[in-house]
Amino acid sequence: MADKNYIGVNGIVTQDLEDIRADLIAQYQSIYGADINLEQNSPDGQFINILAQAKKDILDLCVQYYNNCNTETVIGIPQQVLYQLNGLTIKAYSFSYVQVNVTTTTNVNLSGLDDDIDNPEGTGYTVSDSNGNRWILAESQNLNAGTHLLNFRAAELGNVTALPNTITIMETVIAGVQSVNNPANNYETGGTGETESEFRQRRNISTSMPSQGFEDATEAQLLTLPTVTQAKVYSNRTSSTVNTIPAHTVWVIVEGGNSTEIGNVIYNNIPPGIPMKGSLTATITRPNGTTETVNYDTSSPVDLYIQMNIKLISGAVDEDYIKQELSKTTFEIGQSAESANLTTIIKNIIGDAATPYDVGVSLTNSGYSEIVTPTGLNEFFTITEENIDITVVS
Repeated sequence: MADKNYIGVNGIVTQDLEDIRADLIAQYQSIYGADINLEQNSPDGQFINILAQAKKDILDLCVQYYNNCNTETVIGIPQQVLYQLNGLTIKAYSFSYVQVNVTTTTNVNLSGLDDDIDNPEGTGYTVSDSNGNRWILAESQNLNAGTHLLNFRAAELGNVTALPNTITIMETVIAGVQSVNNPANNYETGGTGETESEFRQRRNISTSMPSQGFEDATEAQLLTLPTVTQAKVYSNRTSSTVNTIPAHTVWVIVEGGNSTEIGNVIYNNIPPGIPMKGSLTATITRPNGTTETVNYDTSSPVDLYIQMNIKLISGAVDEDYIKQELSKTTFEIGQSAESANLTTIIKNIIGDAATPYDVGVSLTNSGYSEIVTPTGLNEFFTITEENIDITVVS
């Protein structure tokens, strides 16, 4: 019926199959009489079922078409097509990233991926771990003698994991490089791309950018870049240093991404004359041919220590497995670690065999508490198995 299929304030509304079938039966009876045989196994009854299903299929197609025109309900390939109108492309497979200490005995130049950061065929200074995973320097570096914590990208797309202290092999041999070693797990683990809901959330953020201040707009635009996984933009509007940020200065922290693309976003948003904090630089070429340099930093991992008691309920628990799974927990830049959240994660790992309690977190392996926060604005927590202390109680 026309009044049963309509577009209202809550979207499109259509009849269900039984409602359609009831309407057809009423119309048949008005034509042929109330005594017509419309049982399911009768010819007329089967014909009504065919008509009802055909109408339902058409209505379902109308619902799908209507939903695919709505940015909040569109799914699948139509979502990717529609969001291209906002200049967005769904994130596909991504790379894993890890920080490696490179110790040099003299001045050396190391070539990195640079503008090929998103290219699976990119080349640069390469190291590998004990499992044979290869890691390529993300940004070219001119290094003095000393130990330098540098970002490396996995050579292969997808989930490539590096356990602490396993990246020790120098595939690229350069005079002056004494040793390499990763102090922590990956700070970014590659994935298989965005889900439809994640893509929708990113699109909603991007469309609100013009109405925001330059800090929020810069952060939102950085997050729309295909290989950027996290971004934080801080500004100090006071006349003195606050949280290591100099007076009237902007500090951009980015995880992942291409330096040129990151630089363009920063340049397009930061007002002229505003100082920028950061050890990394990107050179931007203006339309008139002149160049500008912008500064930013990458995030820095910080060890998180965890201790817990586990009360056995039935059977036993595998402590090594608990540590292994818990070490996969990831944190955002500046995100606090809370014992309540970790307790839920641990319980999901253990299942019904036991219950965790008195879970504590610490920055120094002492003075455990219910919540800790990274000291630096550019820091994020990382969990290694050796920093997890478990006491099993029978």
